[in-house]
Order: sequence, then structure tokens, then C-alpha cells
Amino acid sequence: MLRVFGQTPADVQSRLKRELDAFERVVEAVQPSWNTTLPGRAWTAAQESDHIIRVNAGTAKIAALLLSDKPLRPGDQTPGTLLDGKRQAPAGLQPGPDQAWADLSAAHAQTRAALLHAAAHAPETSERTFFHPFMGELTALDWLRMAAFHVRHHRKQLETLAQD
Repeated sequence: MLRVFGQTPADVQSRLKRELDAFERVVEAVQPSWNTTLPGRAWTAAQESDHIIRVNAGTAKIAALLLSDKPLRPGDQTPGTLLDGKRQAPAGLQPGPDQAWADLSAAHAQTRAALLHAAAHAPETSERTFFHPFMGELTALDWLRMAAFHVRHHRKQLETLAQD
């Protein structure tokens, strides 16, 4: 599933950049409705964006760890939770109250840079993996593919508000 987001590290870096660019464009487009709940969702555009940034920050840290020579400790391998067939964000990745984009944009810029830096250095193959609650053991490159997938998924939800 994740390979559609790039076969090689260069492909993944390019796809991730495209998805982040598209996310930034839709964030600008939904500013007039920033605090409006998205159709069929429980979160506002602000919260959806906050969630994307939180997940990207965690993903960037995991990718950096996998790309380092630091020892990998056994971690929590609890499978993710589904509700009505939809993946649920763990507590630490759920958004807080609405924040203005001006307050979120610096964190987004930082996580964007970290993700793209990791993508520029990720090997095509690796024995080093870290558990994802819905996708199992992933390499650094797979975590970056997952980030592209995740940004795309939530960007498309934001686009529904931009089209209204």
C-alpha cells in the first residue's frame, strides 16, 4: 500500500514534498472556514491541521531515530483502535482546541524540514524498524511514505471544506 507513495528514496522525498505543498495550499484556501467542523468529521480545519502537524512531528522523530545509529529499544506494540471502520488517532496525536494557522505554521515548517531532511537521507532498504499501530514494523523510508499517505488523506478532507 505505501509503495504507491514512492519506490525509491528520491521518489518518496518528491511525493512527500508535493503532499506538503498541497496541504499548505489547502490550508490557505480554508482560512475563511478555519474553525468550521469538516463535513462528516468531528474536527475543525484547525484541528485537522494540528493533527497532521502532530503526526508529522512524531514521524520525523521516528525517522531520525531509525536513520541514526542509536540503539532501538523495545516499544509499545499495541495495535491501533478502529471505530466504525475508521482508524482512531492515539490520545497524544489528537488535536487540542482550535489554533490560528499563524500559531501552527512554525511547527509545520519545522516538521516539514525534518521530514524532507530524513527523506533525503533514508536508504532504500534497512533492517531497522519501528512499530506503527496500524501498519506494523516500518523502516524509515516506510515511515516517510506513511507521512505522505497521512498528509494526503487529511488534505483531501480539508479540500471538502474548501469546495463548499
